[in-house]
Amino acid sequence: MISVADARERLATLYQRKLAAWSVRPFDASSPLALGLKPPTDRKAAADMPAVAAWLKQWSAVAVDGLQIDWEQRRWPNTGTQSIPVRLSAQSPPALARFLNRGKEWELYRARALRLQSLAPRDSGARDVFDRALARIIGKAAALPHQDFERVFHVLAWLAAHPDSGLYPRQLPVQGIDSKWLERHADIVRTLHVATGGDPGLGLLAPAKLYRVRFLDPRLAPAGMGELMASPDTLSRLDLSARTVLIVENLQTLLSLPELPGVVALHGGGYDVRWCAPIPWVAAANLLYWGDLDLDGLAILASLRSVRPDARSVMMDPSTLQRFAQLAVPHAKGLTRAAPSGLQPKEVEAYKLLRAQGGLRFEQERIPWDHALATLRTELGR
Repeated sequence: MISVADARERLATLYQRKLAAWSVRPFDASSPLALGLKPPTDRKAAADMPAVAAWLKQWSAVAVDGLQIDWEQRRWPNTGTQSIPVRLSAQSPPALARFLNRGKEWELYRARALRLQSLAPRDSGARDVFDRALARIIGKAAALPHQDFERVFHVLAWLAAHPDSGLYPRQLPVQGIDSKWLERHADIVRTLHVATGGDPGLGLLAPAKLYRVRFLDPRLAPAGMGELMASPDTLSRLDLSARTVLIVENLQTLLSLPELPGVVALHGGGYDVRWCAPIPWVAAANLLYWGDLDLDGLAILASLRSVRPDARSVMMDPSTLQRFAQLAVPHAKGLTRAAPSGLQPKEVEAYKLLRAQGGLRFEQERIPWDHALATLRTELGR
């Protein structure tokens, strides 16, 4: 026998799993949600009639609009004819929500889904795409305070009317938002805007990302500037003839580098390292990469090799790791990954050694500086 409490527990699990989808596209009485109540047999009733009587009383007291309980007459030899509940059917999600004492939650989800659906395309195929996207984020939308939800709606409406505005985020003429607000709610806004056929960039401008560059040979420094921060587009306009471009993973290493003839040093930006490959004077130079000696550092190197297969590495080999192993620290991130393609044999060996030791992180700054500079000068002289 399934008690009222048991039914609520079972259906609550299903309701929670389906709430987002149902709030966008509810089921109705033509396809109700049913749960069999496993009524007792004659033998069970005869063995414990008080328990059966209590169960019948529980279900007799359930009265929820839109919730149907099917009763059947059962003639039992031992206990006579009885009217027994055999099936519970919810005719709609709100009926189920009321049975679960979650009616207000359903009303909020459904109201917000309907409001956002007013922005959906009219074409049935495009609307299907929008509804699937809405189901993915309706939980986040329902969790927003009222004012923030209204801002989401108005931002989406404005973007739909101005898909290629060319404005910066702070310039959006929607009351109550700024770039920080847009960052916090970007997942909802971008998901639904793209689902209407909009651009993932929202038609907005983003400040160009700036990268730090040091001209280690003063003869290469534009207008005598030893270092600068600029976008890749700006750097592409420089007329340089660097013999070697040295990419380093960490900023403090970049700042510590001394003068080196014919060398320009770049801050790689971690996994963003491929940003520099299209720059003409970078493409024309020898490319040397020096990063952390850990799984991430080697993966970044492999990423760089996907656009510059000729890039060489320095101090990212087993001998460097073994020589200074006492300076490494535990770091198990990525242990399940196989060595990425693009690494050379010595680098693959270092990758396997790091994994075999349970994961280590040997940051490039930890290498004794005298040794690092001597190794770097030797490699640059090749």
